[in-house]
Order: sequence, then structure tokens, then C-alpha cells
Amino acid sequence: MRQFVLTLVMLVSLAACGVSERAEPRVDPELDGLFAQLEHAEDAQAAQPIEQAIWNRWADSGSPTVNVLLERAAAAENAGDPDLAGRFLDQASDLAPNYAETWNRRAGIAYQAEDYPAAISAIQETLKREPRHFAALTALGIIYEELGQQRAALEAYRAALVIHPNYEAAIQGVRRLEPRVDGRDA
Repeated sequence: MRQFVLTLVMLVSLAACGVSERAEPRVDPELDGLFAQLEHAEDAQAAQPIEQAIWNRWADSGSPTVNVLLERAAAAENAGDPDLAGRFLDQASDLAPNYAETWNRRAGIAYQAEDYPAAISAIQETLKREPRHFAALTALGIIYEELGQQRAALEAYRAALVIHPNYEAAIQGVRRLEPRVDGRDA
């Protein structure tokens, strides 16, 4: 009964904050423009401020409540409590189900725990919500590479480079794997 009352109070509080259970994906013309700039950046130096602007847009869920939950998740993760971080991320996902960064953060936690199936699943959820998430694609490449799935890893790195041609981690992944993978099945 106590948990029911606590849940009811929390839902009423969140409703008062203007948070809906079924968040619609945000249309963000500024983010679209940033991706267009990123794709055409001359080099890594030119891409860096554009990339940072994209990360800043991704970091803002559009909901102050969800943003606080993500801050708490980061604090819990930094304090070495991935379970608590996961609970904060669950709450954030419940409030903003179409927000990609909660899934991206889950992927990071799962990866740190070496739970690769959960990390891959969370990355797939991230990409459903933000298909241009070059960091998630690169992380997918890293995981596949660690699992010995070199062809899948190379494809993930290449997909990241289509979006962000100057993303160093993806560039390094392609350089590492192309000589081993091209010309044979991995």
C-alpha cells in the first residue's frame, strides 16, 4: 500500500511538472542543420564544435524532470552504483520513451558490466530513436569487434562515418579492420 501511495504521489507531482507519459519525438530543425554541417565538415577540427553542439542538443531531453533523472543516473554511475543509475534511467524512459540518450546511457552501463547482449540491445533502442547517433554506432562496432565479429564491427564503424566522417574512434576502427576484413568473410 505504501508503494502505491508513493507511486501515486510521484505521478501527480510529475503531472504537475508538465511531464506526459507518452512523449512524442521532438522535431529539432537545429539538430538537422547540425548534422548537415557535420557531414560536410572539412576535417576533425572543423567538426569538433559541431559535434559538441550535437551532444549538447542530445543532452537536453526537453523535460527538466528527465534531465534531473539523467544527472542523478550519471552521479550514481560515477559513484559506482550502476543499479541505481539504471533505476533513474528507467524512470527517465518512462517519462520520455522516445528520448534516445536514456538508452545510450544504458548501453554504456551494460558495456561496463561486460553484458554485451544488453549493451547491443540498448544501442539498438538508441538507434531506433536517433538513427544518426554516431557514438552509438561506434560503440556497436567496438562491441562487435570485442566479440570477434569483425565484419559487423566494420559495418558499424562505416555507418558512423557516413554520419560523422571525422569521428576519430570510427576512423580508427575502420583502419584497424579493413585490412583484415576486406576480401574475406569475418
